[in-house]
Amino acid sequence: MKDGTPFDPVAVARVAVMVRTGLVGLQQLIAWADAWVMKLDAPPLWLLELCTVPEADRALGLLFDMPGFPQLLTVEERDVEDADHLASLLLRHRDGSISWGDFLLRAGEYLDGRNGRRQCEEFFMQLNLLERMGFPEALVQAQREDIGRGLVDALARMESAHRRFEAEARGD
Repeated sequence: MKDGTPFDPVAVARVAVMVRTGLVGLQQLIAWADAWVMKLDAPPLWLLELCTVPEADRALGLLFDMPGFPQLLTVEERDVEDADHLASLLLRHRDGSISWGDFLLRAGEYLDGRNGRRQCEEFFMQLNLLERMGFPEALVQAQREDIGRGLVDALARMESAHRRFEAEARGD
């Protein structure tokens, strides 16, 4: 089946990242699943269950159990997932749903123990610096730009995936 559908493990993995970061809420996820169920002659069981899932953690479990869901074995694959996660958090900051300090905290917490190339300290140290200096806007802007440059590919991927997800949830 074509890319971007519920049969595309990479697309479903990106949906899972958006749910895990809060970029996509449970109601949006259910609308996406409902729209796909209506389009498909024989929707998979995990997608049908997603239409009535009562909580986000269970929804994530259904997404992770999707047949063919990518098992990240290499450092490079984990680094891409980490970048996608950070990009989704940055998109939440850009849409105003989390503050810059909250972005740095969540990014550091997520990376803590991930054992990828990016380290949690990168974000925790920036947050500590902001707190010590009283959150000056010039420093916040410099941090945003620096982190955005480091996530340019992931931002493009996740912005595209999010736009496609929203269109599919509307039934477009």
